[in-house]
Amino acid sequence: MGWAKKMLKWMLQPGGVNRVLHSAAAFRVARTLTRTQKKEYDRAYAYLRNRMGHMDYARYRRVGVPLGSGVTEAACKTVFTQRLKLSGMRWTKEGAQVILNLRVILLSGVWDVVYGRVLAARPQPIMRGHVASEPNELGIAA
Repeated sequence: MGWAKKMLKWMLQPGGVNRVLHSAAAFRVARTLTRTQKKEYDRAYAYLRNRMGHMDYARYRRVGVPLGSGVTEAACKTVFTQRLKLSGMRWTKEGAQVILNLRVILLSGVWDVVYGRVLAARPQPIMRGHVASEPNELGIAA
């Protein structure tokens, strides 16, 4: 197994980023790099070091956070593609955003809660006019 593949496996283990950075430092000392290679190495090393707090993949896996892009890609297909790319549809950015907001609320299963809050926040209209004297009058009006 090559060094890079080994590092990818290490990243998923507890303390993985530290192990990878340690190994990368040893790898760097053992190699003579060109100026361009050194610059690329330094950039990659700094990237990992600066983002260590976001790379606790072992913990993410333990609590059930998906690590691959599959969940995100499936969500994009479900939320965006299935609604916005139907045959003949054209959208403005603003119109698409409104539809996406509504779609996310619906697909998240919180439509009733959100709709209830929207209705509660709106001022209720004052109804003026004829008051039905008999219950049947309303049926005729509808």
